Amino acid sequence: MVVIQLQRNKFGLLLLIILVSPIPALFMDNTTSENTPEFSPIQVNIPSNGVTPFDRGPTVNMVTQDSAVIFWRTEGLTNATVRYGLNSSVLEIESNTTLDVDHLVSLIGLDIDTKYFYQAVSNGTESPIYHFFTAPADGDEFKMIIVGDNRPGTTLEQPLEWVQLAQMIAAEAPHIVIMTGDYVKEVTTNHAENIASWDRFTNISDTIGHYAPIYAVVGNHDTATKTGTMNLDYFFDAFVQYGEPSPYFSFDYAGVHFTMLMTEDQGYESRIVGDQLTWLENDLESTGSEMKVVVVHRPLYPVVHIDDSLNIMPAESDALQSLFEQHNVSLLFAGHDHLFNRITVNGLVHIITGGGGAPLYNHPVWGGGYFHYVRADMSRNHINITAIKLDGSVSHNYQLPYSGPIEIEHRIIPSGATKQVGTLPFIYFSEVPAEKYFSWDSGENQTELTGIPNANGNHTLDVYARNADNVWSHESYFFIGTGATPTAPVAGPIDPLLILGGVSIAGVVVVVGLVWFRKR
Repeated sequence: MVVIQLQRNKFGLLLLIILVSPIPALFMDNTTSENTPEFSPIQVNIPSNGVTPFDRGPTVNMVTQDSAVIFWRTEGLTNATVRYGLNSSVLEIESNTTLDVDHLVSLIGLDIDTKYFYQAVSNGTESPIYHFFTAPADGDEFKMIIVGDNRPGTTLEQPLEWVQLAQMIAAEAPHIVIMTGDYVKEVTTNHAENIASWDRFTNISDTIGHYAPIYAVVGNHDTATKTGTMNLDYFFDAFVQYGEPSPYFSFDYAGVHFTMLMTEDQGYESRIVGDQLTWLENDLESTGSEMKVVVVHRPLYPVVHIDDSLNIMPAESDALQSLFEQHNVSLLFAGHDHLFNRITVNGLVHIITGGGGAPLYNHPVWGGGYFHYVRADMSRNHINITAIKLDGSVSHNYQLPYSGPIEIEHRIIPSGATKQVGTLPFIYFSEVPAEKYFSWDSGENQTELTGIPNANGNHTLDVYARNADNVWSHESYFFIGTGATPTAPVAGPIDPLLILGGVSIAGVVVVVGLVWFRKR
């Protein structure tokens, strides 16, 4: 979508007075606290026949410290006007007399870190009044919500859990919202069905988008690759964001650099390679932001989708982790696994947030199978990450900078699994240890991890790590070995008594033989 830059109408105030004079009572000064979202937007000037030209929106998009883009769609060709201001009197006006169906109106010259109210108008019909926040100064705190995998399981209808989560997210009054993919059941070759499916999604996502910009990555259910041909048209139509029509892009918000990646390239699913990898390297190299966030659909450290995530090519996934470490990426958000999970690897926090409404996975070892979203309160010196469940309770909290002992984690092969002897477990540390040891079955400590010992049955792996403050951490894991190779017994030293006994017996035999021979 192309953003049309409009100039302010110097007659805006006069025009507004004329337009609203029949309904002055509806435009009282807002007395709501700046931190409290409005749940009942002001409804104005709906035609008496109940027909409204609004087909989608309005939503606020691509918000910066001094600008925003308002989008809405009408059922037919209409003009476009946005009224906006610091209260619900909405005194400023941006207009576009060009008739269109998709309307993109850019608001410029806004004040930093400020709450603005806005209203879209098409052919005299007014939308409700909504509001949004401009970005704060670089390094100042802002609230971000992350959610993913809201897709239906078996029908086109969006899950009721997603409806409820969307209401909760809007009530949070976030500055921005990040979505990690899988918004619809699937994209097929049936255009009418696809339209119906995506409409059901945007009908709900717009309840968030009225108040905060949404930035989204593509999920595997959003691409139509099962039909043999990738189709991202519906995805691009659902969101207004930077970089279109590229499915990967980056942007800065309040001094934080966000890198949004595509894990669904046809033929290269679960991989970041080729032009995208080159772009990623340049993007991370060129940004001057101290804090960096990466968003993907498929995680680097999955707990369920271990055969179709970014870990499928170990050399490539290790290189990605190293690239992110090299450029001091703080957070990586992913979906794909329908659960919540966090693992910190060498200082990089990986969060899977796939509990937006899709059928849940509840892993017997790693758990996390509940509907949720993640709230991240971010500033230059502090990040407070909280997972919020559907009932509003907190299921997990983690803060950066982290102060505490090293966290030791395992992935891919869960504790308690039965595996071929020699299989190497996957062990990770939240920071590079000053010292680490591994011990199988209470044996000798080793500095390098080895595979499951060559014996069928139960084996215990103890892992020890020391941080720079000389605090030790310890975790134990349990594996069952199978397929051990039988080993031939090794001959030991011969007992001297056996040798002496053998010599004595031989001597007796010789003596008896000589006596018998002489008697003959």
